Amino acid sequence: MTAKCFYRSAARRFIALNAWAYLIFPIVNHSARAQSTVEQEIVVTGEEVPSAYGAPPGFSRSRFSNITQAYVLPPWAFFFGEIYEGQGFRHGPPDHLFTQEIEMGLPYRFGVAAEGKFERFNGGGGAETVSLEARWALADWNKIPLNPTIFAEYKFGVGTIRHEEGPPPPAGEEEEEESGPPKVPDAYEFRLLLAQDFGERFEWAMNWFFEKENTGDRGREWGFSQSAMTPIFLPNERLKVGVEMEYKNFTAKDTRGNPMNSFVIGPTVAWKPTPQTRLDISSLFGCTDDSPVADVFVVFSWLFGGEHAEAEAPVSTRFRYLTKVSRTDGYSGKDSEKEMKQVAPPPCPEWYGDDEWNVNLWGTYAFTNTEYNPNLWLVDVVQSTSEGNPVLGTYDRYIGGDHAWGGGGDIKYFFYRYFGVGIEGFALDASKNGFDIFEDPTIPIFTTEKINHDHTIGAVLGTFTLRYPIPWTRVAPYAWAGAGAIFGGGERDVLTTQGPPDAFAVHAQTHHFGSETKALGQFGAGLEFRIARHIGLTNDLSFGVIDGPKNNFGMFRSGLNFAF
Repeated sequence: MTAKCFYRSAARRFIALNAWAYLIFPIVNHSARAQSTVEQEIVVTGEEVPSAYGAPPGFSRSRFSNITQAYVLPPWAFFFGEIYEGQGFRHGPPDHLFTQEIEMGLPYRFGVAAEGKFERFNGGGGAETVSLEARWALADWNKIPLNPTIFAEYKFGVGTIRHEEGPPPPAGEEEEEESGPPKVPDAYEFRLLLAQDFGERFEWAMNWFFEKENTGDRGREWGFSQSAMTPIFLPNERLKVGVEMEYKNFTAKDTRGNPMNSFVIGPTVAWKPTPQTRLDISSLFGCTDDSPVADVFVVFSWLFGGEHAEAEAPVSTRFRYLTKVSRTDGYSGKDSEKEMKQVAPPPCPEWYGDDEWNVNLWGTYAFTNTEYNPNLWLVDVVQSTSEGNPVLGTYDRYIGGDHAWGGGGDIKYFFYRYFGVGIEGFALDASKNGFDIFEDPTIPIFTTEKINHDHTIGAVLGTFTLRYPIPWTRVAPYAWAGAGAIFGGGERDVLTTQGPPDAFAVHAQTHHFGSETKALGQFGAGLEFRIARHIGLTNDLSFGVIDGPKNNFGMFRSGLNFAF
């Protein structure tokens, strides 16, 4: 072999060896670095982004704004809302509505909810409706344009109608109800919820709704509401401003050809003091003769639970948070801070235990099915009684008025985390209108006086409670029932008459009967949320049964539970 051939052969071998080295070294180096990375201790921290099936946080809260709803909650997340609505009418006094709402997200884009509505109008008030709701989103977020969601609700009327939708009839044309004000009718409602975000800056939602009453004047209402919001000033979209509007078309069975048209519009603002809580305020103004002059909303809401919900992270970078990765090897570089879309969940804590004592302190609002002696005219009382008829109007015979405020507490022992027994007591500050009448036409004398029975009603019951702590969450729905005694109510004024059926020629005298003790049965259901292992918030609705429908009552309770 000549020297020239030898050098050519050696050069070819050297080039091949270098080529193999350039191919193999990155692979070996990457494998070594990967193995080194795996062995390093990495600490990941980041802010959780609540999201339902890939939806932005603003559409994952059940209520998009004060008058519009959107999409669904993440699975096993809970939404709690306290809602105030004040309407200023062009006719008569204003109306104040208070609503308590709670909703739970379920898998497969389902959700269920319940709410109770109370009304305060012209000096009277009480419960109006109790509602059950359900909704279902047709697909994950942005799989279908406008993300349609179906909403259905059934409303149970539990109070009396205190004002009509329209202005009152002229004087002399209104027919007096001999049995008192009519009851709020049951009704059903369907909605189509639409929602979309545009350009990662503006959010929009729209609801089309149809509601039909089952009884009474069979009112029918349809219309739409829509809202648009945009974040300003504060980071992480803690402050949003926007505009919202609502149109309603309402008819009763006798006014199908002459509907009432209401349209309100105005600004709205939403502020999140914490990632889970939000305060919404709206001031809407009427634009038609049938609209209220002003419709004001103040809503405080709280989204909790769902720590391990099957929620997807949003695709948009607008909802991602900077997550820092700390390494123990002192390495610092462009990979030391990374944008993370998913954070490993912490170990699941136990929020509820076996062999647990619970001490619960709560405030309560009690409401009755009837009002006590509405429009009580004492001469009519005498005339009606002398004719052999009862006092005009329907009324509760134990608590008295249509509502009462109070407080109470209970002690329970859970011998297993799902079952508990205990004792409960409460007190109500109640009031009842009454009368004092004496008439003797032979003297002649006719004295009438309206009086008021202020009294405290108390009760003591033994209770049995069922609860179900939802795995991986702080939430436990519960149901309970109890039996005991109630005392301090039932005062009565009974009028007796002798003589002709003439209010001014009959002998009449009032007999007063004091309070009496009755047997009480009570049952209800609610929800507990553990702020910490030993402190929880409770909310529930219950019904008390005494000895007839005119004595039964409902109770809303909210309080703090201390677990030991």
